[in-house]
Amino acid sequence: MVRQLDHAMNNTSLILLFEVKIGRRKRRLLFPGDAQIENWLYALEAAPNTAEMRRQLSQVDFYKVGHHGSLNATPKNLLWERFKKRGDRQPRRLTTMNSTLSGKHGTRTRGTEVPREKLVDALESESEYLTTESLRSAKTFYHEVELD
Repeated sequence: MVRQLDHAMNNTSLILLFEVKIGRRKRRLLFPGDAQIENWLYALEAAPNTAEMRRQLSQVDFYKVGHHGSLNATPKNLLWERFKKRGDRQPRRLTTMNSTLSGKHGTRTRGTEVPREKLVDALESESEYLTTESLRSAKTFYHEVELD
């Protein structure tokens, strides 16, 4: 019954944005769970406080990549391109973390592979990218991230 409910209830994740104050600085940590395009469309285009949400999300310091890097969990125009701290190397560049395992879902030929190759390319070039896949050969089971 739990497995059936899991399949029926996919894409009902809460999108959590934590704001942590460290000294005088605020750091924003985004954890979207398995949120996909429908969740993002509501949050960033239909919700009553859309403008404020967009402003808050544009300042994210740490992004836990949604839905293991799947096709529509990190919408390019709605979300990714609005992150102001992504791009060229800068002192407080966006940090991204993806909990995933390649080859389990979707196919590259159909453009449905998880994680999406195009997304991983963008994450690697425009953020400090961490992935659980790199832990497979490591002697440790965690990534240490420090947000100054």
